[in-house]
Amino acid sequence: MEQRDGRWVDTIEVTADTPAVLKKRVAAVNRLLRQLEKEREKPPRAQGEGALYKRGDGMWVGRVELPPGPDGKRRRSKPVYSKDRATVVDKLEKLKGVLAKGLDQLDRQLTLETWLERWLEEIARPKMRPHAWKSYRSAVNTRIVPAIGPKRLADLRAEHIRYMHKWILASTYERGGKKIPYTTRSVEEAHNVLSAALTDALTEGLVHRNWCEAVAKPTVLSESHGALTSEQARSVLIAAMKDGDALVTRWAAGLMLGGRQGELLGLQWDRVNLDEGTLDLAWQLEWLPLHKGAKPDDPKRFAVPAGFEYIPLWRGAALTRPKTTLSQRMIPLPEPLAAILEVYRKSWTPNPWNLVWVSARETPISDAADRRGWAAAQKRAKISDPVDVHGMRGTTATLLMEAGVPDSVVQAILGHASVLVTRKYQRVDLTMARKALGKLDVLLELS
Repeated sequence: MEQRDGRWVDTIEVTADTPAVLKKRVAAVNRLLRQLEKEREKPPRAQGEGALYKRGDGMWVGRVELPPGPDGKRRRSKPVYSKDRATVVDKLEKLKGVLAKGLDQLDRQLTLETWLERWLEEIARPKMRPHAWKSYRSAVNTRIVPAIGPKRLADLRAEHIRYMHKWILASTYERGGKKIPYTTRSVEEAHNVLSAALTDALTEGLVHRNWCEAVAKPTVLSESHGALTSEQARSVLIAAMKDGDALVTRWAAGLMLGGRQGELLGLQWDRVNLDEGTLDLAWQLEWLPLHKGAKPDDPKRFAVPAGFEYIPLWRGAALTRPKTTLSQRMIPLPEPLAAILEVYRKSWTPNPWNLVWVSARETPISDAADRRGWAAAQKRAKISDPVDVHGMRGTTATLLMEAGVPDSVVQAILGHASVLVTRKYQRVDLTMARKALGKLDVLLELS
């Protein structure tokens, strides 16, 4: 070993039995020296510069160094992969740009379907009313997932939202053995549900944008539940009275008060003041989901969010608060309706829950049983174009408007909110409302 021109030099002796073997050995030594030269120690990378290496299977892998965690330990990003080195370099550069903006690295393996399943159970369910959650689940399972569920959540874009809209409008669902096309309202519901899920995904750092907000919802074509004319409504009540229908007062209340189905089926006598002629719609009947294996009389049998207000009745039936405070309203009783309710009260058979109306088995009336009873009442009156249960509410509104009742009074009676109505309509003088409902007295006048 000696020093020449400031550099240290050493000589390696290579021996062989023949010139040919010696030549091969020298070549091998030179290759090794060149490899060592390439792999000599490099200066350390700056934080965030990224690491890039090739695995034994030929796959290129890249990571970005992150600031130390709260515990001071080293942190790195999730790896990005490709068989092409240039592709990984491009992915690393994009990742650095995302991290530089303070955004989270997205999970490129998480699909929209997987996220929606988790979101429904872990995030949406604890904060939603049971029936609202059920409609969300239906929108996810029947429309959103079939249309775009397999898409990766991180790759979701506006074009996928528009595709979902078109897919829904081109699809059908089955009811009663018939295929029924989805409507623009079905599209709007799916859009709103997906938007809510993406808003929570944004909070969780799983997406960088809610693409539903960038896409216009379709114009919803109004779908009316229909309404009976005053003559048809009168014929239904007269036929029910003549036939001895036990629920004639239920139909009269539906047509003359415009109450929602749950509000009237959940009505209790202690909220009916026949002397003052008022009725309190502060509660509604609702059939709630039960915990698996829960006993039918267990007060805690209902699978509802924490803090959800309810009064247990029978099995899955409970009294719950209406969705909005606007729906929790006091309305006047028209005199003829108050009169037949007073007669009905005298022959009414008490039940454990003090409900005004119960089934023939003396249990809370289910939504389906109520619909069947209303359909039979219309058939008895030979209504050629019957309306559904919600059509009673539409009938009340239509008849009141036809009678010239001011919109603000109709609004307060029905407890219905819309973009055309302001909060000043929430409080209406009961005298004015009673006078308005009095215009429907003709429905109970016998010919």
